[in-house]
Amino acid sequence: MQGRCKAPLGSDRCVIFCVRSPTCPTPSADLVDFTPFLSQLLSDHALAANQLAKVSQVYCLGSRLLLSAVVRAAPRPEGILGAVTTAEEGLAKVVRHQPDLLVVSEGLERGCGVELTLRVKRDHPRTRVLLLVSRNASRSRAREAIAAGCDGVLRDAGLGAGGELAAIRTICHGGQVIDRSLENLWRQPVETVPRLSQREKQVMADVARGYNNQEIARHLILSADTVKTHVSRVLVKLSARDRTHATVRALELGLLEWPTKGNHR
Repeated sequence: MQGRCKAPLGSDRCVIFCVRSPTCPTPSADLVDFTPFLSQLLSDHALAANQLAKVSQVYCLGSRLLLSAVVRAAPRPEGILGAVTTAEEGLAKVVRHQPDLLVVSEGLERGCGVELTLRVKRDHPRTRVLLLVSRNASRSRAREAIAAGCDGVLRDAGLGAGGELAAIRTICHGGQVIDRSLENLWRQPVETVPRLSQREKQVMADVARGYNNQEIARHLILSADTVKTHVSRVLVKLSARDRTHATVRALELGLLEWPTKGNHR
């Protein structure tokens, strides 16, 4: 892991910016062939087993394939107290087990990994959290998680090169780890994320599916004028030019999840 220490946002913890394991050279961010480094990765795996011997963990990942792979490859599987795919289940496991570490992905099958991170850091500060974000992650939401005390943020595209084990070791020893590709989040001003009401979110979710005001009104049992009012308020809150721009802004800011197919037309 290459990095340097910086003072984090309003904290005196050591922050390490990292992109890889210190012993597993990664010549390119697009590297997909780990074959030359298999022996070193196995060595790192054994080292992690010793260093994480007493760390209890909960994994909350949106990809079932990744979750299965993580559990199977865990250096100490008996230390995993929960492996789930939704924010609701993740929070329930944290409340029940009070783990030392929660590893959560930004995208989940249901719910939002960033929202789960904020909830856990607020209500269960003893649990350390490693947040995995995608290449297209909302930068404002990632920084919001960091500001809330998230102990580590890594790009999910970098998993597999050993950096995640190094990150977990650092986090469990009281440090904070930020993926180097996100380093500029420390310099950029925080974009204030507007607050949408629950009804406004419901309306915009249907807008994102391409429904018109009449269709939204039927679905939510509202009048078309009320729907129009909600949309107008959202346009103002998001400084959006039109419905399409508002939808893009809401997705960028993490206010909406990517739409799924509906059948209420």
